[in-house]
Amino acid sequence: MWSSERAGRARLRPSLIAGVVALGLLAVCFAQRDRPAAQIAPPATEGLQVLLTTSELVVGQNRFAFGLLKDGKLLADARVAMRVYAIHDGDARLVAETPARYHRLEVVEQGKRVHIHPDGSRHVHGEATDVQGIYVAQVTFSRSGAWGLEILAQPGDGTVESARLSVSALAASLTPMAGTPAPRSRNLIASDVSELKQIDSSEPPDPRLHQTRIADAIAQGKPQVIVFATPRYCTSRVCGPVVDIVRTLLPTYGDRVVFIHQEIWETGSLNKFSPTVEEWNLRSEPWIFVVDGGGTVRARFEGLTTRRELEAALRLVLGPERR
Repeated sequence: MWSSERAGRARLRPSLIAGVVALGLLAVCFAQRDRPAAQIAPPATEGLQVLLTTSELVVGQNRFAFGLLKDGKLLADARVAMRVYAIHDGDARLVAETPARYHRLEVVEQGKRVHIHPDGSRHVHGEATDVQGIYVAQVTFSRSGAWGLEILAQPGDGTVESARLSVSALAASLTPMAGTPAPRSRNLIASDVSELKQIDSSEPPDPRLHQTRIADAIAQGKPQVIVFATPRYCTSRVCGPVVDIVRTLLPTYGDRVVFIHQEIWETGSLNKFSPTVEEWNLRSEPWIFVVDGGGTVRARFEGLTTRRELEAALRLVLGPERR
């Protein structure tokens, strides 16, 4: 039977932005409702669970990121394929099958999270982390509405197991899409506040990520990497690692690209989104946007993201002569 996970977003209360966490991986949780059963053989294995970090799916191509939970543990480096089914009147028709690649997080070493400090030094946290990486597939939906997904995973030389879920594709995105203008936000920067911790909950705050307003970078024709995250208050435990991933790019690209970190909450409040988050219409975290020098969004990443994915998008923006 298909489980149901709504990918379309209602306007969430601020207190629900991080959602319900399963082993710290889910970015956001949405209301669930049952759908009619669709008969697809073989039956799904009860022991395999899919943990979504992608909450918004739209008509067209989507980066679909997820974790796999087996017997209470996150499954890494499995061979994974995703089947896509068109659902109509309770019937499911297979329309595509695509591989899902496992990307290891570059800020995890020997099962422990590595924190990147503003001076570039690396600090290995003492506690272990269960989040080692993320599975990513490119999935295309030809129409809005309900779709069925079947995840098939084979860990090592083990048997193939499967899990099923249903998702909903939106006709149009609620957040800025690739190819659309980036909002000309006038986000607070370091010179606007008496202490950097007012606009950066990282420990310690990173001044390099708070030097330029989004609107000013666009006016100056500078490419940008903008990370929306709240490391201190993000209950999904992926916001801090995502900001650290962005920091790893600074030594290589910091002289050509503006890097901006925007907190989710308004300064001094955990009950109201910041004006910049409202302008970008975000209702989950974390998000990363790559914006070109003309102010057009060229790539976006929701939830857990790796340096490999982000750097590939950034290189396309810079072009071969500027890498």
